[in-house]
Amino acid sequence: MTVPSYTPDLSRISIEEFKNEFKVGRILPSRRPLLQDIDQCFRLFRKENIKTVRDLKRSISSSHKRKALAEKTGISENYLILLAREVGSLEPTPIVLSKIPAISTTIVQALSKSKIATTKDLFCHIIDQEHRKAFCKELGLSSEEVLWLARIVDVSRIKWVGPKLAGLIVSTKFNTVEKLAKADPMDVFHALNEAKESAPIYSGPLGVDDVDSWVLQVIRKTPLVIQF
Repeated sequence: MTVPSYTPDLSRISIEEFKNEFKVGRILPSRRPLLQDIDQCFRLFRKENIKTVRDLKRSISSSHKRKALAEKTGISENYLILLAREVGSLEPTPIVLSKIPAISTTIVQALSKSKIATTKDLFCHIIDQEHRKAFCKELGLSSEEVLWLARIVDVSRIKWVGPKLAGLIVSTKFNTVEKLAKADPMDVFHALNEAKESAPIYSGPLGVDDVDSWVLQVIRKTPLVIQF
């Protein structure tokens, strides 16, 4: 069996698709300058044989490469710096498992013995029922504990989810990417805020509009790779 990737395969995302998603999606105020002359900038990228987001990432991954691309295309280095940050946000940063507020000491100790520190380290062990069953035996954890870990890993792949938000999400009935994606955003909003009140592990604001755009524009585009 081929184990799927924890992060999206950027080689399968064309820069045209990335550009269009960026134009219609909700973006951070600091990234809005990227919308200026975006069609012209991406035409220039294609002229440099940059066809996929992986190509783009490689072309702007360092100050030296950004300077070279800026000189070839006339696109400003500041634009390329902002674009590099946006491309980087497509790949979730692995969560350090010990930083999840709801995680038990027993689980942390068991994972530590197997040198598993992050959600990315854990990913290949919990991708389906067969792997989780073997993992239970290997670590001496219960099936419920390993299922909880699988849900944590699953939601950790969503853009903008850190350890506290991951813990909050899995404490609700919308505890997987698939359940979140299929839910009404308003139901997700209420569930998350109710969970915040009952178990104050996440203090960040969760506005109606934020949750709505997050579900529709981010979660529903997150690949479903973990089998439950």
